[in-house]
Amino acid sequence: MKTIFQDKPVEYPEKRPDGRPLKSILDVLLERRATSHFKPDPVPEQHLNAILKFAAQAPSGYNLQPWRFIVVREKANRERLQKAAYNQEKVAEAPVVIIAFALKDDWKNHIDDIFLEGVRRGYGKPEMVPGLKKMASDFLEHGISQPVWVNRHTMIAVTTMMLVAEAYGLDTAPMEGFDPQALGREFGLPENAEVIALLAIGYGESPDKVYGGRLALTEFVHDEHYGHPWNHEPDNPIPAIGEEIERHILEPVPA
Repeated sequence: MKTIFQDKPVEYPEKRPDGRPLKSILDVLLERRATSHFKPDPVPEQHLNAILKFAAQAPSGYNLQPWRFIVVREKANRERLQKAAYNQEKVAEAPVVIIAFALKDDWKNHIDDIFLEGVRRGYGKPEMVPGLKKMASDFLEHGISQPVWVNRHTMIAVTTMMLVAEAYGLDTAPMEGFDPQALGREFGLPENAEVIALLAIGYGESPDKVYGGRLALTEFVHDEHYGHPWNHEPDNPIPAIGEEIERHILEPVPA
């Protein structure tokens, strides 16, 4: 079967479902939280389609795009999925749950079409394809395990969906708690399927999850060599809004 391709999205909602502007990328990163409970309100079809289309724009090794998704919206199917996901309430509550998986070694069925499509769009020349295919095949067959490879790339696409959903004012909950065998049986996945994550999408119940803090850069960033903590924070960092207000409150009033 010939692989079908699409172009970059050109038609997609440019505002949130309530008409407000999209969130900026920085607001998306700072405001996103994993949602614990969802309202039953449906996700608009055009916004869901946009989330899926932008997921397709995620990068992948050799552009092989190994991710596959099942979009689960029917109540009965979400309840079946909930049973395979250790009865997490959010699975049945959210109006949309995406099963993110990949088919190990499925890249072999698409590699020729993908590389030739790249040539058709101006990436390289036809005579380059055999060499590029050999290089990719050697790496994927001997240089890395398939579960590791498909997990890496599929999670990039899942993260893309989370961020796009947040930009549209929607809430998400990524989940790794599920029984992959039970899930595969319930939704007809082939034996070579690697189930990677679930992603619930919808409108979260208030209140938002409290921000839990993040490790300081010195805890996880190393400067040029392991064991050399990153230490390049500004000497005079810009104060947070609350700190600035507190400073003005505490400053003595001139006589």
